[in-house]
Amino acid sequence: MFWRFGFHTASPIDGLLDKEGLTLDDLFEEEELLQECKSHNTKLIDFLCKPEILSQLLLFITTEIQDDNKKFKFPFLASEILSCEVFKICDAVVANTALLTTFWTFLDTPRLNPLVATYFTKVNSVFLQKKTADMVSFIQSQPNVVQKLLTHISTSAIADLLLKLITVEELPEGAGIVDWLSKEGLIPLLVAQLDPALDIETHNTAAQTILDIIAVSYQSINPQEQMSGLADSALNMPLGGNKLVEELKSYEIQTQLVNYMLQKNDTKSSTTLINGINIIIELIRRYCSDIEQAEYLHHQFQMTLQQQPHLQGLPPPSPEKLVLLATDLNDLLRVLSVRLVDFADLLTKPKDIPLLSNNSQPLLGNERLKTCELFAEVLHLQYLYTSSPLFERLIGSIEDGKFAPDGANQIAINPNSILNRPITTVAEELVSVTQKFVNANVMPICLNLFFNFPWNNFLHSVVYDMVAKVFNTYSFTATVSITREPDAAVPRGAWIVDERMRQAKEGVKQLVLATFVDGQLTSRITDAQRLNDYEVEQPKGVRLGYMGHLTYISDEVVKLIEKCSSDFGDDLKSFTQVEEWQEYVSGILRETKERDRQPLGGVRPHGGQQMPMHPGMGLGNAPFAVDEADGGFRPLSAGETRNDDDMGEPRGEVYVSEGDVASDQFARYLSQQIVNDVPDRFLPGEGSDDDDDKEWIGEFTSKDIGFENFGIVDIPPSITGSDVVISRDEQMDTVDTSDLIKDIERVSVTSTISNNSTQAWADFSKFTDSYEIDLPPADEVTLPTEK
Repeated sequence: MFWRFGFHTASPIDGLLDKEGLTLDDLFEEEELLQECKSHNTKLIDFLCKPEILSQLLLFITTEIQDDNKKFKFPFLASEILSCEVFKICDAVVANTALLTTFWTFLDTPRLNPLVATYFTKVNSVFLQKKTADMVSFIQSQPNVVQKLLTHISTSAIADLLLKLITVEELPEGAGIVDWLSKEGLIPLLVAQLDPALDIETHNTAAQTILDIIAVSYQSINPQEQMSGLADSALNMPLGGNKLVEELKSYEIQTQLVNYMLQKNDTKSSTTLINGINIIIELIRRYCSDIEQAEYLHHQFQMTLQQQPHLQGLPPPSPEKLVLLATDLNDLLRVLSVRLVDFADLLTKPKDIPLLSNNSQPLLGNERLKTCELFAEVLHLQYLYTSSPLFERLIGSIEDGKFAPDGANQIAINPNSILNRPITTVAEELVSVTQKFVNANVMPICLNLFFNFPWNNFLHSVVYDMVAKVFNTYSFTATVSITREPDAAVPRGAWIVDERMRQAKEGVKQLVLATFVDGQLTSRITDAQRLNDYEVEQPKGVRLGYMGHLTYISDEVVKLIEKCSSDFGDDLKSFTQVEEWQEYVSGILRETKERDRQPLGGVRPHGGQQMPMHPGMGLGNAPFAVDEADGGFRPLSAGETRNDDDMGEPRGEVYVSEGDVASDQFARYLSQQIVNDVPDRFLPGEGSDDDDDKEWIGEFTSKDIGFENFGIVDIPPSITGSDVVISRDEQMDTVDTSDLIKDIERVSVTSTISNNSTQAWADFSKFTDSYEIDLPPADEVTLPTEK
């Protein structure tokens, strides 16, 4: 760096700073201002750190400038100077509380300029990064600051600033910011922004902010942290690691959110519904992720005990963690259960799609698609929870904790702890939701939408997922042994597990019957197949858009009947034993599945006439003919041509085509036999010094190889030349394995084995013995054929 030794050219700014009465306006006219600031020009930074200059910089950002020449330039330069991460400038601003207070009065503006709000967020984000503790203290000291931020939540830059403030919780200096935001009512105020009376932009920004809060709040603890003991401290935090998300999942907040979503007689309630469904789906998916993480820890712990019991591996999920998982989503599911009929009504009477006056089919609409996605996510949760290997521990932990006798080793529930919640479990709420699914005819209505909109693959994928999850859930519950009954000698936590599984099985069974009986699934599948066949037969006809997913659904039906037909008795025989369905399964469905199993693009084509090959025969391009004496094959004599009409029909031998496929296979076979042992000979081993007096190949000539019995037309010179003597010292310099492989391939392609294959194999073994290759006896050799 030449400027350290005085060899750099003096900056014009240095001369400008020496002038008396220098103003910030004059400084902003210099093109190298930002570069000099980022280069930590000492004189420039000292000038910028003056209180009056800092005040003017902040005013340039928040105050509208009337001069058109300065209107955009000055706010940009001021924000770049303050956010260039010069510690001395950040320290000077944050230390001056009066300057910051004036700067934050920008939030009192009724309507923010989006560009200015971006500069405001950018500068404050740098201050939070460089001076975290001081900035957090300052923000917490401002009155109604959270309310002011949420007033402008429709401005994306302010939403980003709020999210930046939440992420500060990860830093040691910012610990406690989430608790403070929770006390300030951040979540209720954010949910209030989804009021249908507000504008659509506010709905979208508020919902995206809530989704971002969920994302940053679910900070999983990696296995290294768990091994180091940091996971124990995480147990003192709510599931998901954030009180804001815990508050979002509460009964009161979910009730308020669902009321907004289902509010009618408002043109803007559609966006509230869609954004609310996105929030609920995200909460369910994060909960499923917690379940899977606990299953992983449980599996790793069990594997460690089985394989290395003396080692301390990953700890299993703690009882506190299991209690959290058993009760975490109960409030949300309870609210959905209460209002599920209203959600189902949206499938037939959507708010965003008015019914057409001519009774024609209306559009599907985003509301109905999102509602189906919500139902699919609930069914996915039911399958994951019911089939979880932790199901017994999840139910047993909460039940034993509630009803263990005095003095027993039970879970203590602190009134101030996050475990102090209503005594209902996720399993109980899922049973209730399943029953509401049956009462509201959710599955038949979704199947109606599936067949009424044959070109909406988004809907087809969702409905298929619903059907698959319902059938798979019942298939699993049908395999579970449910034998324990209430007994004084049996702990409540033991028999209550079977009771919950029995309830889940009965609920899902009713859902399966509703799918077949009310939804007429099998008959609608066959009707759809006939309709598709008719459409294909029309001029320029194409398959209907749902046919691919219909095959998947049919396959799920077949698997369910194969596993659980005895459980349903005569309830499903009228749907699955009818002739039309049986013909579809054994005919079209079977053909479709077999076609789908074929390799994409087919197999390699065979060229020319196919020819039989006796075991032990060589493969090559040499001509041959049918021997009339014994019906076998013989090489063509000089000038003789082959009559393909004499080939006859195949007689059960191994067949290969006349093209280069068989030759390539035989060449690869011989090459592989040679190469298998080549590395051990070409690479010197640890004891190679003791074998220096031994020859690798030794002396050999063409007569030693015996190629004359193979009918070689053109023997490679590299093999038939003068005597070759290769010592171990010359191996690494003169021997090339690629040449050796090429020679063998030429031999296999241009040779024709005589009828006496055993003798030919013995002659060929002389050649392979020279290379120390172990070949099996001739009667044990099976040559590769093209499949």
